[in-house]
Amino acid sequence: MESYRPALERWCEHEWGQLPQAISEWHTDEDMAQVFMRLNRSVLIADFVIENDGSLECKEHLQIPLDRWNPGSIQAFRTADGRVRFRHRQLEIHLAARLRAPEWGQALLEEWLMSQRGDVLRPKDRTQRIASINRTKMSIERNLNHSNLDAVRMDFLATSASLGSVERNLDSRVRTDESE
Repeated sequence: MESYRPALERWCEHEWGQLPQAISEWHTDEDMAQVFMRLNRSVLIADFVIENDGSLECKEHLQIPLDRWNPGSIQAFRTADGRVRFRHRQLEIHLAARLRAPEWGQALLEEWLMSQRGDVLRPKDRTQRIASINRTKMSIERNLNHSNLDAVRMDFLATSASLGSVERNLDSRVRTDESE
């Protein structure tokens, strides 16, 4: 991959107007290079064909901008044909499934975007940090209140009672059928 790094940087600078902050290899061989690139405010998944002269031609790419990303919105899984599909919203790209687990790529992209978001949202002073912590605390409390298991417990009891009633009716019908 190191031999393609200058070509990847040139391509990125030409197409996106910036050098990548990081490049991570998904898969490379003599015919292709599939990489993840971290840009200033986005990440990029790119699939390149390696030409006979050693130059790179982008076959397809998927850019995930920071402002359109939410944690967990990148999906990655193996397809029936043995490739790995990365999907964000309605966009997707298929990569070779030879060396890496889909979760590895998904985690790397999410980590890059999370750190970019952290850089953007990092509070500047003590008051802002405290306000951010309080907002996070309130959000967690709301989620805990919504995840109260009392409703689930009541549904379970109602279903158990219903199932018991069905079993009793079935037993009584079986006994009636056997006596006839």
